[in-house]
Amino acid sequence: MVVFRVKVFGSYNLGVYLRVAGPYLLAPPATSRLIGEEAGEIGLRIVETSVYDSRMLGIFLAGNSKSLLVPPIVSEDEIRSLRDKLDLEIHVLPSARLTALGNDIVVNDYGALVHPLFTDDEVDLISKFLGVKTVKGRIGGVPVVGSLVVANNRGCLISPSADDAELRGASEVLGVECLRGTVNDGIGYIRLGLVASDLGALVGYPTTPVEIENLAEALNIEP
Repeated sequence: MVVFRVKVFGSYNLGVYLRVAGPYLLAPPATSRLIGEEAGEIGLRIVETSVYDSRMLGIFLAGNSKSLLVPPIVSEDEIRSLRDKLDLEIHVLPSARLTALGNDIVVNDYGALVHPLFTDDEVDLISKFLGVKTVKGRIGGVPVVGSLVVANNRGCLISPSADDAELRGASEVLGVECLRGTVNDGIGYIRLGLVASDLGALVGYPTTPVEIENLAEALNIEP
C-alpha cells in the first residue's frame, strides 16, 4: 500500500498544514523539501502558498478536483497566487461566522458534509462552487465534520465517535463507504494526522501499522 509516515515542521498533525484539492497538495513554503518525494508517490504535486499569512492551510481551505474554497480573510494577493498556480476554480465563500473551512467541510467529487451552522444560502453556494450535493451534519454530535472525516473518491475514514446513523449519512452524501478508525496512535480527529489522494496517503509518524492497514482499507488504497 502507498502510505507514508511523515511529519511537517516537526509536527505529526499534517492536516493542520496540508490540504488536498484534486491533483494538488497545498502546503506552506519549504514543504517540498520535507515531503515532496512522498507526495509525488501518491500522485500529488505540492503547491506552496499561504493563507491569511499563515502556514495552517489545512484549517482554512476545502476543495475537490473542481474547485477550491477559501475564506474571506484570504488576501487578494493570496487569491491571485492560487489562481496563477492551480488549474482549479477558486471561490471565496462569504461566511462571516465560519472561516476555518477545512475544519467545517469534508468533500470529495461526489458530495460534501458541512458544519450545521452554515446558513442555507451558504450551503447552496458550497454546492454550486464544488459541484456536489451538500448536506449539513455532525460526527459524534460534533459540528466540525472536516476534522473528523477524511474522504477521497474511493472511500472514507471516519472518527470512531460517529454513531451508526452519522456513518450511514456520511457514506450516503460522500458516495463512498465510510469505515471507522483512528490515526496518530488513537486520535479520533482523523484529519489531524492524515491527508489522502485516490492513490495513497500521508500519515503522522505515531500512526500504528494496524491503523495504517485500516485506513488503507477505508480509503480503498491498493498496493
